[in-house]
Amino acid sequence: LLTDLKGLKFKNKVGAAFGSYGWDPASVEIIEEQFKQCGIPIVAPGVTCKWQPRPEDLEACRAFGGQIAEATRE
Repeated sequence: LLTDLKGLKFKNKVGAAFGSYGWDPASVEIIEEQFKQCGIPIVAPGVTCKWQPRPEDLEACRAFGGQIAEATRE
């Protein structure tokens, strides 16, 4: 899917990445790099948590969602 984004040449889109991981949190960095290569601006720093989210991880996710919502309104 991420590779296909390059050929689609989206306009007026924003990007942000999030995820959970067990041993390597690199997936968010990989997604953000693909967004950059596609010209999709990243509107919020990626959010990751190890295994299941803790209460503070969930709060970070809520704030993350707020940043994305604000960027889409602009």
